[in-house]
Amino acid sequence: MERILRDRKAIAVFVLPGLFVYTFFVFVPMLRSVYFTFFEGTPNIDMNFVGLDNYARLFTDKTFFDSLKITLIYLVWVAGGCVVLPLIASLILKYGLKRFVNTTRTVIYLPCIIPGVGVAALFSKMLEVQPNYGLINSLLSAVGLESMVKAWTGSSATALGTVIAADMWRGIGYYTIIFFAGLINIPNELDEAARIDGANMFQTIRKIVLPMLKPVTIMCAVLTLNNALKVYDMPRVLTKNGGPGHATEVLSLYMYRTAFRSWEYGYGSTLAVVILILTLVFTQVVSRLDRETD
Repeated sequence: MERILRDRKAIAVFVLPGLFVYTFFVFVPMLRSVYFTFFEGTPNIDMNFVGLDNYARLFTDKTFFDSLKITLIYLVWVAGGCVVLPLIASLILKYGLKRFVNTTRTVIYLPCIIPGVGVAALFSKMLEVQPNYGLINSLLSAVGLESMVKAWTGSSATALGTVIAADMWRGIGYYTIIFFAGLINIPNELDEAARIDGANMFQTIRKIVLPMLKPVTIMCAVLTLNNALKVYDMPRVLTKNGGPGHATEVLSLYMYRTAFRSWEYGYGSTLAVVILILTLVFTQVVSRLDRETD
């Protein structure tokens, strides 16, 4: 293996195909999107150079600021939930469910197998009001909470929370497995040494386990931030394009509507660049916090 790693030709054989695919399908389209931000109109048909007008338009676009606010709310809840809840679940798997850990781990991971569109369709049926009550409203009605029966995705007060809950349900299992993998890599000798010194389970978790899980926590935080900023399928299917009104219209939905329904490719590309910048900023913030706490 060491001889292969020192062989530049071998490295090129392994690296170049992936690098070519990434460049052609990711990097080039990204550069084209940045290029389109300086134009308005339809590509290859009628494109007019407008300079920085699309960027200036952002500061006067109320819908953009509304979508940005919704995206940030979505990011805080989904990213926070998909770090904290999986961490708690993995600790329960490690310290509380030792006999049933394999079965429980499989059950927790099952939602990750379902595509996002499938999860959204499932929740749509569960939350249905017409023509028949779905599972959630049926349960509320059965226990005497008829007043709480509602169109959960049809009300601006509950639509965003419903989408957040569905996305968290899909993602928790994935991050739980990552945290659990980090937990089982912590040497058992550390737990034993802590018990010998008189530490209880909660002290061991706080003083030993959580600090050693810091790299895993940072990785999960970065992944959830990226996924939350780029979310599209869940609000698209659950709320029919960000409804009611614009209550769940995150930046990715607004970008899609602008570019592919209003045919404003230049401004749509500008919104895509904003999403890219936000992703880079939040990733750097998390990485910087990691370095400052070392």
